[in-house]
Amino acid sequence: MSNLLSLLPLPLQEGGIPVADDPVIIAFGAAYLLIVVLIGAWGWSRTNSTSDFLITGKSIGTWVLALTAFSVIQSGFGFVGGPELVYEFGNTALWIFFTAPLGFLLTWIVLAKRMRLMADIRNVLTLPDAMYARYESDAVRGLTGVAVIVGVIAYLATNLAALQFVMRAIFGIPVIWGLLGGALILLLYSMLGGMIAGVWTDFLQAITMIAGAGLVFAYAISFGGGMSNISQNLATADPNLIAPFGAMGGATTAVLVAVAWWILFSVGAAGQPHLITKFYMSRDMKILKWGAPIAAISYAISSLIAFSAGLSMRAMVEAGEVSETFAASEVGPVFVLEYTPSVVAGLILAALLAAIMSTSDSFLNIGAAAVSRDIPRAFGKPITDDRTELRVTQAALAGLTILSTGVVYYSDALVGILGTIGWGFFAAAFVPVVVFGLNWKGATKEGAIAALVAGLVINVLYSAAPMAAEVAGYEGLASGIMATYPYPDVFPVGTVALLVATVLFVGVSLVTQDGSELPSDLHALLER
Repeated sequence: MSNLLSLLPLPLQEGGIPVADDPVIIAFGAAYLLIVVLIGAWGWSRTNSTSDFLITGKSIGTWVLALTAFSVIQSGFGFVGGPELVYEFGNTALWIFFTAPLGFLLTWIVLAKRMRLMADIRNVLTLPDAMYARYESDAVRGLTGVAVIVGVIAYLATNLAALQFVMRAIFGIPVIWGLLGGALILLLYSMLGGMIAGVWTDFLQAITMIAGAGLVFAYAISFGGGMSNISQNLATADPNLIAPFGAMGGATTAVLVAVAWWILFSVGAAGQPHLITKFYMSRDMKILKWGAPIAAISYAISSLIAFSAGLSMRAMVEAGEVSETFAASEVGPVFVLEYTPSVVAGLILAALLAAIMSTSDSFLNIGAAAVSRDIPRAFGKPITDDRTELRVTQAALAGLTILSTGVVYYSDALVGILGTIGWGFFAAAFVPVVVFGLNWKGATKEGAIAALVAGLVINVLYSAAPMAAEVAGYEGLASGIMATYPYPDVFPVGTVALLVATVLFVGVSLVTQDGSELPSDLHALLER
């Protein structure tokens, strides 16, 4: 195997990631991996049907639901991609982390009761199931399934990209082996436990992240000499870093980017299938009441890691107190390993391992369900035996894991940028068809199809295609594609796709309304 790898280009290198040689940190990491595997085995023992595997049989309560919802959104993107974006672009990235909590409030208001009621009215296990029930269209079901798969590959790549750095930091293995070994462990864990394992691992790591975020924030601010000293060092190097809109693309462009990210990450939360399908799992609708503030506050607290570690490390590098021997993607692991006590570092890195595993499990489950359940049904070829459907779902996990691992292996995109691409895929595809569709009786299947196609095409054309062209060595093609993009390259494609898809959804729905009635059992759902 090593001889084969030596023949391949290895874009993943060790870089400046320090390696933990502290037995406390290694013990924390090993213990968490063991716990994750044991939870997976426990989940296997409780998984007897596709319903158990995908939505835990509607069995979770308020705190578990809220903390699970927050943790699947934060995950490796928040702990590795977050400090990376703050380090690179200053306050621009904070328009993600300090506005995303609004997304939880919005999502709960417009979707929580409706999604949970949908699970009672119809036998829905996936988002495409719900969209078929709403629009009674196989085309909508199939396009929703395709959008899920595409978004899952992009977002799963984000978490695997973070995982390779964490495995390197804890266990000292080369980054390439951290990626491949971590992906294998993730695959086994996901095939064993399904969503039952994911939910309880989410809950465990959510509590750990909240506690760890407070500790990291205190150490990071102290390390930087206080906010006043951090601000002064950053302002001396580049005043845009601490300007209200940050430094991504320069002063003028940063305003557009910050506002675009605000739209994408506050409104776009309601289009994240790994979040909104969690509402299927609640024991009943009464427990949904306090979920939004719990999830929003938890996310805000955990975001202190990105804010404090990113700004503090950049300030100390600019002041000459720290040598920049690391890449931006490595800022989080570097700070935690080198500038916090062993117990804190072990706690944070172990929680990050759990976060990546459980969040990736959620992505794999919804993606595999699209392969085994949603797309076959859209073509009129459903798998009728439940046990067979469960096994096909588990088998589909392997293909998605391999594809996402390949994206990470051959891409040099920042973890944070990969995260925004994945989020943008989901937001553009699902905010119009889900949020409007479950709140507006006038929504039509033609509007849903137009929105899904537009969201997919814009994101694939301007996010996936240029990246694939560059990997294949066709830089000219990538540049040619982006030359037709009407905004600065740093302006998030997901926001453009979201706005275009929303306008098309509303416009086409208005034009194609024919006075037909909703299915009778969905009237109560849209009137709540």
